[in-house]
Amino acid sequence: LQGLEQNMIAISHYQIIFWLCAGATAVASMLPVEGSQVFESQDKVGHALIYALLYFFGVRAYGHSISLWLLAILILLFGLSIEIAQSMTSYRHGDIWDLVANGVGITSIWLLLELRRRTV
Repeated sequence: LQGLEQNMIAISHYQIIFWLCAGATAVASMLPVEGSQVFESQDKVGHALIYALLYFFGVRAYGHSISLWLLAILILLFGLSIEIAQSMTSYRHGDIWDLVANGVGITSIWLLLELRRRTV
């Protein structure tokens, strides 16, 4: 029982981290962009990393109760909703390539988790 209780505490921490990251992503995605990029495609690398983290924390928080594929689709839809919201502003624009980069980040974590599962 003690191990289960400790696992539930860890899950609740991951849930908090997941929702904080999702909220921060939504807020940051709607702010005006200032400054220039350090390297070409920096924006796309950022998208991939952020959505990789979102998916990782989502798996830790909810992977015990929801299909990993469904979780991936839900997080990708979250990204799509942000792109749509950006397209409705005068200072941001939606970009299909941002959505592709989000999918690359999600897929990379899914592949790493699959590889780990198969080698354990």
